[in-house]
Amino acid sequence: MLVQIVTLLRSVAFMVLVYVGLAWLVERRSQNPASKVRAFFRVLSAPVTYPVSRVLGPGASPERVLAVSTGVVAVVWAVLVVVSEVLGRS
Repeated sequence: MLVQIVTLLRSVAFMVLVYVGLAWLVERRSQNPASKVRAFFRVLSAPVTYPVSRVLGPGASPERVLAVSTGVVAVVWAVLVVVSEVLGRS
């Protein structure tokens, strides 16, 4: 049961990593500040970026917040990969 929960969390973390990574890419490449694509990815990644933006402070740019959020989610995903491999071997 624990292996299944960790595997589910690992999958969710990977999906979040992809979404936050795409949001970061759109933020960097989009020229129009009022872009609907930009707004979509900001809303999609808001549950992850909001706590990170609170830690970084009010002066942090959205691009920096997304970059740090991507790093945090990547670390969480990597830890879950290691945990699932260790649990899978036992």
